[in-house]
Amino acid sequence: MIEIKNLSKEYSSDIGFRTVVLKNISFKIPGGKITSIIAPTGSGKSVLLKIISGLEEQTSGDVINPTEGKIIFIPSAPSSFPWFNVHDNVKFGLEKWDEKNIKELINLVGLEGYDTFHPDNKSLGFRFRIALARSLAHNPAVVILDEPFNQMDVQTKNEIYFLIRAINKIKNTSFLLATTNLTEALFLSDKIYLMKKNPGNIYSEIDVDLPKERDETTFFSDKFSQLRTQIENTFKQTESQKLFNLSI
Repeated sequence: MIEIKNLSKEYSSDIGFRTVVLKNISFKIPGGKITSIIAPTGSGKSVLLKIISGLEEQTSGDVINPTEGKIIFIPSAPSSFPWFNVHDNVKFGLEKWDEKNIKELINLVGLEGYDTFHPDNKSLGFRFRIALARSLAHNPAVVILDEPFNQMDVQTKNEIYFLIRAINKIKNTSFLLATTNLTEALFLSDKIYLMKKNPGNIYSEIDVDLPKERDETTFFSDKFSQLRTQIENTFKQTESQKLFNLSI
């Protein structure tokens, strides 16, 4: 389990103007689970994810990672390298690697037989699968996803949703997803945190009481609808939060 404790982030301009982006954020990322943060645009969720990943410094507070495992960040834009083939993309950044393990990871993300292929810049699903396999090659404590599905078509999104659920089950990999999409957060997650803006802060958490085994029918279940309504109402009741930049 990774704990974020009293984390804040401020920016100061040259003339002394101070902007508080995140204020006293505390929450936990449970091991072996898929956790989501649902937040409106402009809440600072990307800044939060980068701080947790060690890509940006916080002003105060702590990220407590007792496992000392790597925290891998996958950004919203595709992060595979088009000049490398799939195999070389997956092993990128590793000092040592086992060819059998690299092969297994390529197969796990659905790219069996594509080891020597180079990713097409337009193939977002293909490139995401590569980035996911490369992340898993580092045996991470958690894989952080910063709205990686926004530009994918519906079919590709659904395929990736099922892939992430499968990897979580097979590898017991922890994921943290930040999104504005209530539906994808509900389908993917075991736990959801709600985040407000001005300044960014976690103000509510929801345990997603859905079956571990999820398929297309999950989207249309009564429990799914109830949870979605619960989240929508919580946002509506929170001062200054608007649903117009959250997708249902």
